[in-house]
Amino acid sequence: MRTRPAAPDGAAPARSIHALPGVGMAAHVLQGRGLEILRMRMDQPALILVDQGTKTVRAERGATARATPGQAIVIDGQQTVDFTNAVPRGVDHYEARWLVFDTALLDDPYYLARAAQAERSGTASASVRRVPQVAPTLANAFERAAQSLAPDQALPASVARQRVLEVLHWLLEQHGIAVHAPPANPGVSVKVRALIASRLNADWTAGRIASELAVSEATLRRRLVAEGASLTQLLVDARMATALTLLQATAQPVSSIALSVGYESPSRFAVRFRQRFGFAPTAVRGHERGAH
Repeated sequence: MRTRPAAPDGAAPARSIHALPGVGMAAHVLQGRGLEILRMRMDQPALILVDQGTKTVRAERGATARATPGQAIVIDGQQTVDFTNAVPRGVDHYEARWLVFDTALLDDPYYLARAAQAERSGTASASVRRVPQVAPTLANAFERAAQSLAPDQALPASVARQRVLEVLHWLLEQHGIAVHAPPANPGVSVKVRALIASRLNADWTAGRIASELAVSEATLRRRLVAEGASLTQLLVDARMATALTLLQATAQPVSSIALSVGYESPSRFAVRFRQRFGFAPTAVRGHERGAH
């Protein structure tokens, strides 16, 4: 079974990423080699369809799921996970499609009622779950939802919202999987992460962040220490997570990505990226052997 449309005239599939606030984000991810990506924060839940290679997700709460082509993984929000994207011998790249669900969708009354009903019947509630076979109905709903988020579709947000909700309902009806976004920890680190993510290329200092959050700098630092967090790590993680996504899901040059996440120097960005992930930015797209 083919779960993604063929590229026209045999052309290679293109990286892409689209988002609609309050609804979700869709991304088509390509990697030229296998990589292990550790400690990635998932604030919102996601569905990942694997098209080439294999994907393994390990959650901090102990759950693990591995998907091969034609399978998928569902990840609940508000957790930190490790990803391993593998490219087996004979496969020239890793490829997957993401659909990230805005947590506002999960407040839909009908979906909440159906999810509660399914869970009362004994549905497993692991924070990471595998879909062993993506049925055509789910694959088609996924494709429609992803397309609805693209700016050239010019669809009303209300219609896009229903198309993304349809994916959630197919997961529930066909696989008994209810997608969750547990309440966010009200700690200051969550607020800092959200603030940084809203303007990644801003010149964030402790004083500026404290001012934005209407607390003193001393109070900000004290609260972060109590949560086992630091401003430096939160800033690096937010910037590097976005940079990784842009490397996987766009064709932007590394220099442009560096600027968009707050680094005027591509070389300094590359150093930070390697420190965070253990591999260079170019490794994400490397050894693609003419695939793109």
